[in-house]
Amino acid sequence: MSTLNVVIPEMEDVKDFVFRANKLPFDMDLKNGSRIVDAKSLLGILYLGVGKVLHLELAKEDVQSARTLLGAYIVD
Repeated sequence: MSTLNVVIPEMEDVKDFVFRANKLPFDMDLKNGSRIVDAKSLLGILYLGVGKVLHLELAKEDVQSARTLLGAYIVD
């Protein structure tokens, strides 16, 4: 597993993030502390909160594809 840090800055960006994530053919989870949600779930992301650094967990072989589509939300 690999982890990328992402920030979804505004409520309006959640819909765009989910739209982009749903284009990817593999599973991803978003974590904030002990809370884990499906990265393709609008309600799940809203539950974690916007404007926070979230941890996107995915398989190592899927990192490059995720960086390509979700790059606008990835932070270091």
